[in-house]
Amino acid sequence: MRKLSATLWLGFAFISPNLLSAEHEAGMWEGISLPGYGDVNPKPGMWDGIELSGYGRVTGAQVEFQSTDESLRDIGGFGTVLMTTSSDSSKEKRTRMLTGYEYEEYVYKNAPSQLFKSFIFADGSTKVSENFRLAYVIKETHAYRGKDRVSEGNALLTIDLMPRYEKWVNENFNYAVEIGYEKVSGFEESTQYQITPELNFSFGKHFLHLNLESGYWKEEKAMFYESEPLYVYRFNDWINLGGKFLFHEDKNDFAWKETAFKPLVQFRFDNNVYLELRYEKGETEIFDGTGYDYSNYALYTEIPVNSSMSLLADLAYRDHKQRNANEYTWGDKEGVFAKVGIIWNF
Repeated sequence: MRKLSATLWLGFAFISPNLLSAEHEAGMWEGISLPGYGDVNPKPGMWDGIELSGYGRVTGAQVEFQSTDESLRDIGGFGTVLMTTSSDSSKEKRTRMLTGYEYEEYVYKNAPSQLFKSFIFADGSTKVSENFRLAYVIKETHAYRGKDRVSEGNALLTIDLMPRYEKWVNENFNYAVEIGYEKVSGFEESTQYQITPELNFSFGKHFLHLNLESGYWKEEKAMFYESEPLYVYRFNDWINLGGKFLFHEDKNDFAWKETAFKPLVQFRFDNNVYLELRYEKGETEIFDGTGYDYSNYALYTEIPVNSSMSLLADLAYRDHKQRNANEYTWGDKEGVFAKVGIIWNF
């Protein structure tokens, strides 16, 4: 794993050697704890484990921004669509959906390792009308513990349904409102509701996305809040430079808080192959002051096969250093993440 760390560091060093990233991207199963341990679900928000980063999926349709859309389509991972393509309904494909497999493993200094394998049946969205879209996620996760890979029991079935309204006001501004419902069942039970307003501004080579997610976690009887603004500068026709800032807070007894900065570089080549390099620096904290300072290094790519199908690979290495450790904490941890699949457009 340390060889993997060195390799990824060389690939990302040119972006920013002083920046790290969020456990927010680690998915909802990263921090499942053994009894008595103080490090639990790092992001118990509506987007846990979707690898869809925080904000919504699509926010409008405008012919003039077709090339910009291609550049902004999947910032931070699959599913984070900020603009649609052509508004010509006779040519537009209404559904963009991923099916695939996800692997996530964490090795702790003072506790058994954790492994999560997920089968993604559907992760995408379908345009219902000019201003309405339905986003959805259906996946099954199997969890294992320790070097012997002891199963946690029944698989987890996650179902997310997220209808949204999106509207262009003029060529420089659009907005969207998304309402979400997430149900997780299996060896853990969770029900969450959320609403997320979004604003998008586009001025020449500059793009700004603002959002604020407010949610309710039924089992905890608590609210949670998250915001992840994004700025992108279009350096030239095939390179974008940008960054995101994450803030997340849970209002339950555990009082999870997380902040992170995520610089990124995007490339879109002549053959329409898309590549993103991302470096994430962040920190987490809970009610007793313990937490992690972390660095994540990620690579995301899409390779088109034809107009209806693309191949996806999303890879990451995660390095988390314990802060304010006590007798209950699990110590430093390292993690690897891999998602592969097929994106269908129809």
